Amino acid sequence: MSLSVIKYNLNSDYLISEYVSDVSMMNKLTAREYHARLRIFKKLVEDKYSFGFSGVDSKIKKNKEDAYSLLNIYARYLSENRISTITLKQRVVTIKNFLEYHDIDISPRPRRFKLKVKLPRTVRRNKEAISKEDI
Repeated sequence: MSLSVIKYNLNSDYLISEYVSDVSMMNKLTAREYHARLRIFKKLVEDKYSFGFSGVDSKIKKNKEDAYSLLNIYARYLSENRISTITLKQRVVTIKNFLEYHDIDISPRPRRFKLKVKLPRTVRRNKEAISKEDI
């Protein structure tokens, strides 16, 4: 039995734990944060799609589901929960990396990703030091 067959026969938590385990080799706190992000993504997919989370990668690989569309749905879901734009972008990139880890091709060209996945703009504010007169 090949590894890919074993992977699809296991529950969807295996997909997450495999990725998080590899991330934890670099940094355990990052792995913990990624795990939390992936659990939210998993719940969203399971609520939205009948094939569930473990079927996502096979549907995308067979071109029956668009990875960019899935990332857009996730980004929209996050934006409805009123999180900062930087946090939203970090969470979407986590899912993008997770999909790429499981051999789902997301274009290596950043332009294609930016065209297909709509993320809110980050508003940067200029911070100025308080003057002596204000103090």
